[in-house]
Amino acid sequence: MLGGSALDNLAQQLQRQNQEKETIQPQVEKHQIPGKVTKGEKGIFFVMILAVVIASFIVVTNYANIYAQEREISSLNQSINEQTETNRSLELEVSELSSPDRIMYYAKEELGMELDDEKVKVIQGATP
Repeated sequence: MLGGSALDNLAQQLQRQNQEKETIQPQVEKHQIPGKVTKGEKGIFFVMILAVVIASFIVVTNYANIYAQEREISSLNQSINEQTETNRSLELEVSELSSPDRIMYYAKEELGMELDDEKVKVIQGATP
């Protein structure tokens, strides 16, 4: 059988082994991690997302309106240019048709009229 000193040695060995195990295993510190997101945080997050969505919608809508107005302006400028060209053409036609030589020719050849200087009256200050 084992004597008292052998039991003491065995007890000391077990005690040393337990101490070594305790020293080998580092102590783990427990940090408390917040569990859930609070209702207030959820509300703030929702409001922020909603604000970003609304701002994005406003920006896109404004760009669409600007694009539509630019297209309309371009179309109106093109119409103005076409009308200006038409007006110039018509002014040239008016000046050609209202020339005295052409009127005299048309009156004599087409209408069979003749110029009688005694029946011609000149009115001062009249604009054609």
